[in-house]
Amino acid sequence: MLLTAGIGVSFVVARAIEHLRFKADAYYYDLDAVPAADGFGMLVAAIYGLCLTLLVLAIHSGDLWSSPGKTLALLFATMCLFNWGLELIAALVVNGRLQTPIDPGAVDRRGYILGIWYRNFAAEVGYVASIPVLLWVIRKSKRQGFTWRLAWLGFLLFAFLIVGYVHFGVRDYVHPPLSHWYFELAIGIPIVLLIVATANAFIRRRPVDWWTALTVTPIAFVWCLGMAMKLLA
Repeated sequence: MLLTAGIGVSFVVARAIEHLRFKADAYYYDLDAVPAADGFGMLVAAIYGLCLTLLVLAIHSGDLWSSPGKTLALLFATMCLFNWGLELIAALVVNGRLQTPIDPGAVDRRGYILGIWYRNFAAEVGYVASIPVLLWVIRKSKRQGFTWRLAWLGFLLFAFLIVGYVHFGVRDYVHPPLSHWYFELAIGIPIVLLIVATANAFIRRRPVDWWTALTVTPIAFVWCLGMAMKLLA
């Protein structure tokens, strides 16, 4: 019941942020109404809600680093909080700025926050902010098996790949066909490593607790579904 409630709340929050941002979107993208809920976006929101709820339960149970599933819930819950928090800040800042009209002929910079377009603000700031968290997780998870720690390193590599792409001109060296799949392939690195770590645990007949099963399985499923949807689009 708690997990279902957490997922439901995540749907509400995700849609609320879209409605809050609509004033800016309507102005800059000439929209007449808030776009309908995106199916895949709602699946991502469900993952966020699941991991946030599991993190709360994991903190209550104690020993956050005893289970890879608890660690994974921590990582995705952190991604969720960064994403929602930064999206909320961007929406509020730009909506506030739109209250003040610009002078005729002046360049409209109201949609930029710290030089970043408001629709990109969460991604461009959030991945940079996640790097210290990932380094902390790698340090704290030393008791976990090698394959799990390799998966956490995979998340750090993913963050560096995205930061390099959006901040350091890596996109200029990526061929257009690969650029189209860049994010999916980058996030696929840690997810494949999660699948490998889980399979390794089963092969070696090591216990896989319900924390791990409840996090790895839906995350891997949503990634595979996203890849399939993009292939078929």
